[in-house]
Amino acid sequence: MKNFKEFKMEEIVRTDLWAIGVFKKLGIDYDNCMEKTLQEVCGKKHINPELVLDYMAEAIFQDLT
Repeated sequence: MKNFKEFKMEEIVRTDLWAIGVFKKLGIDYDNCMEKTLQEVCGKKHINPELVLDYMAEAIFQDLT
């Protein structure tokens, strides 16, 4: 099974539209890095990829309540 950090940005956005808001919140320009992995993009922005997961889970939880 592929680790979340190894998914390409386009795969993440295609599977979960919450990711778009999370990327904007973190200042990630996902349009220009769709072929890069989350690990690559987060490394360049000095963002912990786990933070992306946390924010995505939070967005989904808030929508459900």
